[in-house]
Amino acid sequence: MTAPPVTDPGPAAPHQPASQLPLVLASARWPARPGDQLPQIAGFITSSFSPLVAELAERCLREYFGAPPADPQRAARTAILLASTSGDLVTSAAVAAAVDAGRRVPPLLFFQSNPNAVAGYVAGRWGLAGPVVCTMPAADTLADAHRSARLLLADGDADAVLLIQAEQAAGDHGDYGLAQLIGPASWPHGSAPPQPLSVPDLRDGRGI
Repeated sequence: MTAPPVTDPGPAAPHQPASQLPLVLASARWPARPGDQLPQIAGFITSSFSPLVAELAERCLREYFGAPPADPQRAARTAILLASTSGDLVTSAAVAAAVDAGRRVPPLLFFQSNPNAVAGYVAGRWGLAGPVVCTMPAADTLADAHRSARLLLADGDADAVLLIQAEQAAGDHGDYGLAQLIGPASWPHGSAPPQPLSVPDLRDGRGI
């Protein structure tokens, strides 16, 4: 995952219409409750990273759009921003172990080792046609992702951003993550009231 240079556009200009200020229109966390199990998705094996990304996107987008695909007019201008500090640890370890042992690496592992693969899966399932950006910040992942999302919106590359943070945690902590659909206040509101763009703390309780 390569992080592009990010220029923080800073706070919205005073003259910016309130209807264009970015809001969190829908959100989802993983895990949402104790005992949550990630569903498998076709074409992705061994690792939980891609299923985690897909499930976060599914829950967030269903909250706003209902069943896929998304409304075409809004989907055409919705970007995907996938951010992760850890990346897909299990796939990386599986590829490295196979190479070290001189074994054939399953082709699907090469496919899913690129985070654009699962981002493309989400885009295809929901009809999202905006830019796709994958970053791997060294720290403050959500804050960095929010800066990148605001930059996409400020540059006019998209009207909304599906932001996904997915972390494949080691040990007993388990995988965790967050998805937010960030868009203008002028978009229709979903089942939940929109919230100001802010950075929640995912470290305690893993989102539960």
